[in-house]
Amino acid sequence: MTTALSRRDQLTALNQFLGTKKSSLTQIAPRGADVDRIIRIAMMEAAKNERLVQCSPTSVYLALAKACELDLIGGGALHRASLVPMWNKRSKCFDAELWIEYTGLMDLVKRSGEVAHFKAEIVYENDEFEHSFDLEHGDILKHKKCYEDTGEMILAYAVCFFKDGQRQIEVMRKDQINRIRQSSRSPDSGPWSQHTEEMWRKTVIRRICKYLPLTPRTQEVLAHDIKSDFDDTPINENSSVDGINEPNNVTVQENVIDVQPDEKPKRPRKSKVKDLVEKAKANDLPEPEEDFTE
Repeated sequence: MTTALSRRDQLTALNQFLGTKKSSLTQIAPRGADVDRIIRIAMMEAAKNERLVQCSPTSVYLALAKACELDLIGGGALHRASLVPMWNKRSKCFDAELWIEYTGLMDLVKRSGEVAHFKAEIVYENDEFEHSFDLEHGDILKHKKCYEDTGEMILAYAVCFFKDGQRQIEVMRKDQINRIRQSSRSPDSGPWSQHTEEMWRKTVIRRICKYLPLTPRTQEVLAHDIKSDFDDTPINENSSVDGINEPNNVTVQENVIDVQPDEKPKRPRKSKVKDLVEKAKANDLPEPEEDFTE
């Protein structure tokens, strides 16, 4: 009973915190976006995921802010992106992060206007699969699935069909995918462990995207997705999204860059202009004509 009440209190606190961030999310989200709905869906996801409730409210907000910036929704029926709790080794706690689903990447690729259809599949060892290249017809790919004793996953492939009739095919072997998995920040936990098939599909989609026409927004989403998978930089109170910074209660002081190493003890500054003039002479630079530091 106590655990249930504690979790309910955590949900209430998270909801109140996100309510205070509504105006910030509105600034980041595309014009006309329903920020209230975005927050409601995030709360629904938190109610279903105990670890997401344990994440710091700031990390949940920053994940939602990134979703708004990229014009995605973290959770919901369409499931193009998710709020995923990731273990922060430095702070020893869970942080919420925006995780792009492979279906979300496929949808974004279609926004270029040149793509008619996109497909990403897994090949199991008992499937019938053929991939060859013919000088006259180009890539030839045939895949007949086995739905009973499938065996292990051995390949992943993606096919992009362009509106002009052209195709782009990418096939990746198990060893290639596993090398990428081992380079990720959480190869044995999180999405790689819980949603292995989806991560195989996403990996080959990332590879084929190198050869596809992408909108600037899609390129930005792809960069975020790769950063989320491989960069373990912790989320904190000082993080910013699209130029909107969270206050950190730190006073910003004026800094003057000294291009010459300062090996002597620092002397009391008589005046800003005199100090800059001395440094300019020492480094053979032009002297300032006026006191621009005032």
